[in-house]
Amino acid sequence: MSTILQWRTKAIVERTSMSEWLSYEAFDEKTNTYRLDDGRLGIIWASAPVLGLDEGRIQKLLNMFESDLPIGTTMQFMLHVSPIIEPLMTHHEVLSQQGSSDPQDHRDAKATAEFFLKARKTSLIPVPAIKPRDCTVYVAVTVPIKDFNSHGVDEESAHQTLAGIEEQLRGLGLFPERLPALQLIWLLYVLLNPSHTWEERPTSYFPEIPIRDQVVMRNTTAHIRHRVIELDGQFVKPMSVQAWPKVWHGGRNREFIGSLMKITDQITCPFFVTMSVVRLDQQVEKARIAKKHLINTQQAKPWMKSLIPVFGAKQDHFEMTVQLVEEGRQYVGMMFQVVLYGETAEQAQQQADGIKSLYRALDINLQDDECIGFAMFLSGLPMAIRSDLKYLRQDLRRLKTMISSVPANCCPIVGDWKGGGPPVMLFSSRMGQMVALDLFANPAGNYNASVIATTGGGKSFFVNNLIKCYLQTGGRVWMIDAGYSYVKLCEMLKGQYIQYGTQGSRLCFNPFTKLVHWGSTTAFDFSDMDEAERAKDRADEMAVLVSVLAQMVSPSLALDDVRQALLEQATMKVLQEEGNAGTVTAVMQVLLDTNDMRAHDLALVLEKFSKKGQYARLFNGKNNIDFENDFVVVEMDGLGDQKALGSVLLFCVQMNIQTSMYEKANKGRRKFLGMDEAWDLLSGGGNSAQFFEKGVRRVRKYGGSLFTITQSVDDYLVKMGATGLALLQNSDFKFLLRQLPESIERMRETGAIKLSDFEYTLLSTVNRGRGYSEIFSITPFGRGIMRLTVPRRMQLMYTTDPNELAALDRLRGAGASQKTYQEAIDLLLEMEVVHQGA
Repeated sequence: MSTILQWRTKAIVERTSMSEWLSYEAFDEKTNTYRLDDGRLGIIWASAPVLGLDEGRIQKLLNMFESDLPIGTTMQFMLHVSPIIEPLMTHHEVLSQQGSSDPQDHRDAKATAEFFLKARKTSLIPVPAIKPRDCTVYVAVTVPIKDFNSHGVDEESAHQTLAGIEEQLRGLGLFPERLPALQLIWLLYVLLNPSHTWEERPTSYFPEIPIRDQVVMRNTTAHIRHRVIELDGQFVKPMSVQAWPKVWHGGRNREFIGSLMKITDQITCPFFVTMSVVRLDQQVEKARIAKKHLINTQQAKPWMKSLIPVFGAKQDHFEMTVQLVEEGRQYVGMMFQVVLYGETAEQAQQQADGIKSLYRALDINLQDDECIGFAMFLSGLPMAIRSDLKYLRQDLRRLKTMISSVPANCCPIVGDWKGGGPPVMLFSSRMGQMVALDLFANPAGNYNASVIATTGGGKSFFVNNLIKCYLQTGGRVWMIDAGYSYVKLCEMLKGQYIQYGTQGSRLCFNPFTKLVHWGSTTAFDFSDMDEAERAKDRADEMAVLVSVLAQMVSPSLALDDVRQALLEQATMKVLQEEGNAGTVTAVMQVLLDTNDMRAHDLALVLEKFSKKGQYARLFNGKNNIDFENDFVVVEMDGLGDQKALGSVLLFCVQMNIQTSMYEKANKGRRKFLGMDEAWDLLSGGGNSAQFFEKGVRRVRKYGGSLFTITQSVDDYLVKMGATGLALLQNSDFKFLLRQLPESIERMRETGAIKLSDFEYTLLSTVNRGRGYSEIFSITPFGRGIMRLTVPRRMQLMYTTDPNELAALDRLRGAGASQKTYQEAIDLLLEMEVVHQGA
C-alpha cells in the first residue's frame, strides 16, 4: 500500500521545470557579464532601435560579423515589441509630483498614464486599432572559455572581445547599456510569464541562486502542443525564416515589424524577432562547402538541370558564394525567427497568418516551427542559443550557413523613433510605439523650437499640450499671441492674461526698468559670475536695448552704421547716469544735445515715444508689467494698423520675459517663451534681426526655450525675412504638422528644412484625425512621426473644433452665473457618459 502511495505521490509532484531548459547561471557585478551553465561568458546590451540601415551601418555590421572572434562565439539581435509601458508611465507621473505642488497637475499626469495603459486593451484611436507598446533592441554576445571549450579563450581575452563589440555597437548608432541581472530577470519574466502583470515581477536579484531559477513564476505552466505553445495561459507561436529573397537590402528592415506606410499592415500583438549568428571555423566550412559544391556539380549535368532546375540554381548559388568568399566575405551560421503571443490559440494563429502574409509580400518565406516550437522559442531568448553546431544543424535543423553580408543586411535593429529625454511629453508612433520627449534634454543646450502647420493642422492642439505638460512638471511658460488662441487654456490653468487691447491704458513697457545688469536688485543671483562675464552680459543687454530703441526710430529698415553708433552712444550715456531708471525721453534728450544733425533726426523720430509724444504713457515711467504666474499669456491683438508700434511692444515684452527667466527664483526650471501669430509683427523688418540675435542667445543662456508657431515655411523665409531664417536655423527642434503640398515643395526648393526624398514623402502623409494630431519631428534625438492622443478631458481643454466649442459655450451660459470652462467640460463629460450608457 505504501509503495502505491509513494508511486502516486511521485507521479503528482514529478515534473519538468522550465528553468531546467535555461542556461543563465550567474552575474558578475564587477564586469557586468553573465556566466552560462556551459561555461560561456556573455553580455546583454539594451538600446533603443536605430531608425534605418544605410550603407555605412551595413558595412559596420559586416565588419562586426567578420571580426576575429573565437570560434563558437554567438551573437543575437533581438527586437522585442512589448505592451510593458508601466515604467514610462510611472516616470511621467513622478515628474509631475517632483515638479509641481498642484494636486490637479498630479491628477492630470495620472489620467494621461491611465489613458495609455487602458488603451492596451482597447486602442489609442478607433480605426485602426493600434495599441501602445514599447520596442527595445537587445544584443546578446557569448564567448566560449578555454576551460570548457576547445576553441575557447581565456577570460581576459573574452572581456576584451566583448568590450570591442560594445564599441562597434556604438558605432552603429545604437546606445548600448549593459543589462544588469535584475533587468534581465524582468525581461525573461515578461517573455516567460506573459499573463502575469508588471507589478508581480520579482523585486530583487539573489546572487546565491542561479538566475534561471528566478525568472519563472511558480504558477506558470507550459503545455507544448503540435502547432502552438500554451504558456502561462497565453499562446506562443514560434516561426522561422526558411528562405530569403534573392536580393535584400538592410534599408528595408523596418518592415520586419510592420509596414511604415500602410497603417493596416501591422503586427498588433506582443512579439519578438531574433537573428542569431554563430562564428564558424572558416577552414572547416570552406572544406564542407567545397565538398557539397563538388557533389552538386556532378549532379548538375545539362540534361539533369533541364529535368530538375533546382540543381542549376544550387550550382549558381555555390559559385556565387565561393566567389564572395574569395573576395573576403566569411561563412557564418545564421537563424532568423519570429515569436508572437496571443491571448487565445485562434488569435495567435490569426496573427501568425497575418505576419506570414506580411513577410510573403517581402518575398520572405516565414514558416511555423512545428514540433520543435518550444526549443525554438527558448533559442530566441537572449544568450540562449547554443554554440553546438550539431544540435543546431542536425537536431533543430534551423541554423544555415550564410555569407557574412546576409546577417549584415538582415539585422533586426530597426524600429520606430522613441524620442529622447524624460517623458515630460508623451506621444506614440503610428504603430503605437511610445515616444517620450523633453526639449531640455538636448545635450547641445539648444532648446528652441519651430512649429509649422497649415490652418486646421493641429498646431494649437500640439502647443496647448506642450504648455500643459511643462507647467505640470514645474516649468514656466510665457506666450505672446495675437489671435486669442490661449484664452480657454489660460482660464483653465488659472494663468495670467495680459491683453493690450483692454489693459493698454494702464500698462508701461519702459525697456530700461527690467534691465538686469544696470541696477541694484535682490531678484538676481550673480554669485556664479565673474566680472568679465557680467561685463559681457551688460554689453549684450545694452545691445538688446539699443535694438528696441532702433526699432522705435526705424521700424522698417535697419539703421546705418553712423546712426547706430549715435544711438548706442546716447543709450550708454543714459545707462551710465541713470541705469535701469532711464527712459526713452532721456535718450532723446542726449541725442538733441549731440552736435550732429543725424542725431537730431533720430531724436525727432524718437519724440513720439518720449513723454511729449503720443506713446508717452507706454514708455515713460516704471515698467509695470509683472509676471505673477507660471503661465502668462500676453495678447497683442488690439493694435489695429499700428504694426510699427506693435513690433516695439513685442521687443519690450520679450525683454521683460528674458529678465524673468534670469530671476533666481526661476533657476533650474524649464522655461518657454512662445510666439504664436505675434511673429506677424516682425514682418516689417527693421532691427528685428539684431534684436533676436542677442535675444535668442540670452534665452538660451538663461536655460530657456524660444519657440515660434507659424502656418508655413514662407512665414519664416518671406514674411520675417532674415529674422525668420535665423529663428528657424537656431531651432534644434522642428515640429511639422500637416502641410500643404506647395509648402512642402517650398521646403525642397529653398532647403530651409533639409529632408531626404523618403522623409519628404513621409511628411506629405502627415495628417490630423478626430482626437489626434500627427507631427513630423526633427530633433537632436532623431526624426520621426509622432501621434498626439490625449484623454478626453484634455482633448476638450485643447479643442478648436467649432462644434465642441459651441457645446462648451452653451453649457457655460452667460451673466453672473456663467460657469468656468472646467465646469462646462465636467458637464459635457457627464452628458457623454449618460449618452453612452443609454
